[in-house]
Amino acid sequence: MLSTFKQVESGEFIEASYNWKLEKLYVDLASAKNKGLTPVEKKILRGLLCGYSPREIADIIYKTSSSSSVRVYLSNGLYKYLEVMLYSQTSQKVKINHWSRVTNILEEAGYKLSSSVSQQFTPSLIEESVPPVIRQNFDWGEAVDTSIFYGREKELAQLKNWIIQDRCRLVSLLGMGGVGKTTLSVKLAEQVQDNFKYLIWRSLHHPPQLAELLASLLKFLTPEQDNQFILSDTIAGRTTQLIECFRNSRCLLVLDNLDSLLQPCTYAGIFRPEYEEYQEFFQRLGEVLHQSCVVLTSREKLKDVAAIEGVTLPVRALQLKGLTEVDCQEIIKAKGVTCSEYEWRLLVNRYAGNPLVLKIVLTTILELFDGKVASFLKQNILVFGGVRELIEEQLNRISAVEKKVLYWLALKQDILLLSAAVVDEMPPGMTKMELLETLESLIRRSLIHKHTTTFKLLPIFKEYLNQQLNEQNQLQKEVIS
Repeated sequence: MLSTFKQVESGEFIEASYNWKLEKLYVDLASAKNKGLTPVEKKILRGLLCGYSPREIADIIYKTSSSSSVRVYLSNGLYKYLEVMLYSQTSQKVKINHWSRVTNILEEAGYKLSSSVSQQFTPSLIEESVPPVIRQNFDWGEAVDTSIFYGREKELAQLKNWIIQDRCRLVSLLGMGGVGKTTLSVKLAEQVQDNFKYLIWRSLHHPPQLAELLASLLKFLTPEQDNQFILSDTIAGRTTQLIECFRNSRCLLVLDNLDSLLQPCTYAGIFRPEYEEYQEFFQRLGEVLHQSCVVLTSREKLKDVAAIEGVTLPVRALQLKGLTEVDCQEIIKAKGVTCSEYEWRLLVNRYAGNPLVLKIVLTTILELFDGKVASFLKQNILVFGGVRELIEEQLNRISAVEKKVLYWLALKQDILLLSAAVVDEMPPGMTKMELLETLESLIRRSLIHKHTTTFKLLPIFKEYLNQQLNEQNQLQKEVIS
């Protein structure tokens, strides 16, 4: 039974660990709070579980007979977290307005150890025992090799904070093709894996039906229950079973290439008809309380997930931009290309630090220009070969109205949304509401960047679209002549 405890409690009211499932209670309350309990909150909670009143707890912690501080912690914090936690488990509202109710409510909720178990956790036995190592189960699927990895220290730090400290339930990594979403997701999983009992990395490049994916996940997450576990016949039932696994154990699930599930030639983030069941699945993973985390990588932000995300909410998104100049310089060195500082800076800025695009261009420089960046730059050709293919792969997914706005943007420097000139120079046949909706979709596709209320195209997209316009104009001239 000692294996049910991750670590031994220390400090005031440690006797609470002899009778209560403290570790599970801490985790469930952290989910309700959307971040971990503070040491003081844990102390006060243990005091209540030991049967002490707020005044007695204040006397032990603060050496004062005034219980005002403890009561503030209870009324503004712990009581609310308990109410949210219990509602998520039972769908019944519980109102806690007095400290004496806490132990009875938590005992009814199943957080108290049985008498036979609690008797085993005597002080002497706990002090003499070494906390066991948690058995971990990892399935890396077809995760890419990250032994060569450039930069992203800031992004990794932010993502680890979201997952470990803030206990986010759903995190999206977004960005255009080639920016490094897949590699970052693997590196992130490697760096946070010690915080999870289960880790699963899956590519959705050839997407399975949701029922199939759920069956695979549940088979991996329930090995100890193989003889007793009965897989639900419905997707809703399997999703409930998965969430129960996510509540019982801390799990990390990474799903790469989510955009394979999404419908082309319409606004961003809408599922293809055959994969519409994924929509409710991701919503439930983001909205329902559990102690696990799901990481998604995609070129497009999910429309329905966007509605439930926020900077202080357990559902968040990170928009990946290109690597820094310093990190791109490491890629240039690794490819064996030598150039001046001016040349490599110009090269990096032209391709917005996109690592895959940069590697494609560097390969061309090696093969056609003997590794001389200056000779390549003199050609003044930004989009060609593999770069063109990467751009077209992304642009082929967009709707007709989005293409119309992209061509409109390609003819401009930047646009200021609140500017009166925008209204005067609207794309033909388009209302301002349609323009707003289309710009939002293009941002979710990572095709345009926004700074406050200014919108702009990446240089390679602008170059490609202008090339297309020039070719169309030339073709029209030839037809007329």
